[in-house]
Amino acid sequence: MHVRIAESIALVTIGDGVIAALFPARHAARWMIGPDPVRRVVSVFVEHPGLMRAVGVAQVAAGIAWVAVLPPKPR
Repeated sequence: MHVRIAESIALVTIGDGVIAALFPARHAARWMIGPDPVRRVVSVFVEHPGLMRAVGVAQVAAGIAWVAVLPPKPR
């Protein structure tokens, strides 16, 4: 994967994680779309904002870890 694309994906992951950590129930509720199985999964996060917050923090950590291992400049 091209390093700039990888970094862009990591940035989106970090941003989504920050939003999920700060506004867990609202962020999850915005994704109550699509088929019933998807809505059922998302409803767990709406009903349990602490779980959504934990997922958000994990996203931020994963995004930062991903960026940290990327090469310093494109090959």
